[in-house]
Amino acid sequence: MIAMSLQGIRGGVGTSTTLAALGFALSALGQKVLVVDMCPENALGLHFNLDYAPAEGWARATVDQTPWYEHAWNIEPGLDVLPYGTLADVEQLQLDILLRDHPQLWAKHQASLADSVDWVLFDLPQRLPGHAASPRCEIALNVLNLDAASHVLLQPRRNSPQRLLVNRYDPASQLQRDLLLLWQRHYAQTLLPIHLHADEAMAEALARREPAGRYAPGSLIAQDLISLASWCLLRGGRLE
Repeated sequence: MIAMSLQGIRGGVGTSTTLAALGFALSALGQKVLVVDMCPENALGLHFNLDYAPAEGWARATVDQTPWYEHAWNIEPGLDVLPYGTLADVEQLQLDILLRDHPQLWAKHQASLADSVDWVLFDLPQRLPGHAASPRCEIALNVLNLDAASHVLLQPRRNSPQRLLVNRYDPASQLQRDLLLLWQRHYAQTLLPIHLHADEAMAEALARREPAGRYAPGSLIAQDLISLASWCLLRGGRLE
C-alpha cells in the first residue's frame, strides 16, 4: 500500500478537486483506492455525490471512540471515500492536538489497510497542523497555480522535499508561461513534469458531483490525470 497526500500551497488552488479526480484515475487503471478527507470542510465528498457535511466520518468516530472505517463509502469497485464527519470547532482543535501528540493513531489506521487497498490518498487541510502532519506518506504533492500568490508563498519552501504539482495551467497566458519557466529553473528537482491544464470540464464535473474522468473521459484534463496517475504508479513501483 502506498500513502500519498495532496495539500494546496493556499486555499482555492483546486486540491480537493484534483485529489478526487486522481483517485478516480488510479481506480480506472486497476488500483484499489481509498481517498480520505482530512479537512473539516468535508468538500471531498461532493465530488462523489455524497452529502455535504455528513455527520459521520473518521474524525467523528475518533472523537467518539467508535470504529472509523465503517464510515467509508464505496463509490464503485476499487474506489472508496472516507469523509471527515461533522465536529464543532472546539472538537476540531482537540482532535488536532490529539493527532499531533499521538502520530501513531493514523499510522495504525494505515497499517490496517495494507492488505485491502493499493493507494490511500489524503486531502490535507491548510490549517490544523496536527491533521496535516498525521498521515505518513511516501508521496507528498504540493498543489499550486501559476500565479503571483503561489509564487510568493513558494519562496519559503525552496528547500522542501515536497513535489510541486501545477494545476489549472493555461499555456495562452504569458504570465503563466513565464512563471513556469522560472519554476522549472529554480525548482527542477521537485516540480513534476506533468501539469494539469485549465479545463472547464473540471468545474462542470463538480457541478455534476462527479470526478472529471467519469464526467468527461475524453477531456484534456482527464488525459492529464491519467498521465499523473501513471506517474504515481511509476513513482510507487506499481507500473508493470
